[in-house]
Amino acid sequence: MGYFEGYYVKCTGARGTVAVIFGEAKRGGNKTAFIQIITKDNSYNKNFDHQEFSISRREFDVRAGVNHANKKGMLLDINSEDLKISGDIKFGEFGPIEYDAMGPFRFLPFMECRHTVVSMRHKISGKISINGVEHNFDDGVGYIEGDRGKGFPRKYFWSQVNEGNISVSASCAIIPYFGIRFKGTICFIHVNGQKLRIATYCGARVKTFNESKLVIIQGRRKKKRYRLEILSLDKRGTNDRSLWAPMRGEMKRVIQESVERKVNYKLTRGSQTIFDFTSDRAALEFSDLG
Repeated sequence: MGYFEGYYVKCTGARGTVAVIFGEAKRGGNKTAFIQIITKDNSYNKNFDHQEFSISRREFDVRAGVNHANKKGMLLDINSEDLKISGDIKFGEFGPIEYDAMGPFRFLPFMECRHTVVSMRHKISGKISINGVEHNFDDGVGYIEGDRGKGFPRKYFWSQVNEGNISVSASCAIIPYFGIRFKGTICFIHVNGQKLRIATYCGARVKTFNESKLVIIQGRRKKKRYRLEILSLDKRGTNDRSLWAPMRGEMKRVIQESVERKVNYKLTRGSQTIFDFTSDRAALEFSDLG
């Protein structure tokens, strides 16, 4: 059925965001390694010989050619006829989640996709130059996640933001498993030094799930029930850029992602509002193959 694996490294500075994806995909004898880069204005793809690619299962450490990312930082050096990218980004101490992102689902065999969060938030510094345009990330903030499996879900919503002292990473998908399909969600929230997880395996229920809105509730008692609402205030397509995504181990699906979308995030517990803010530097991705 094929296999893919990769990391998503997001760097946000005062003047914009650059996300870098290191990945590999395999199906039969066809093996692909790549780096994809997305900004507000464009997206880029560079393929590598599969033998030039390596990824560690023990820790965050991935390499494609001379391009490399680990807990210390990220180095980029791509020099082709139509794409010239250089970068040297230093990472501060990672802000990990408390335990495996998949929770008890990590023990289930044959899951379509397995998700991990390396760092919800960490300080970054340095620069990335893309075709002569320089992006400065001194006093910036980073986020890193990973995925592996057969492919992305046919329908899913994903959004991530670091704004002030709040970090949110939220996803929802239609998950196939041995002939059944169910809505699964995993959301991680770090706010004011506190860590909250809203997930299907924690009893969360999805109330709204479409291209511009995600609403999830968790908790039986109304007075203590969490409600997370993520609402895109920009129309779909605003700052969206095309990326290749895995399908049965082949990078043949085209998805649209924005790394700078205007999005409102609201979290309540009972009658208490924990946060309600709007960011114009949010990442958002929605895809539905029907």
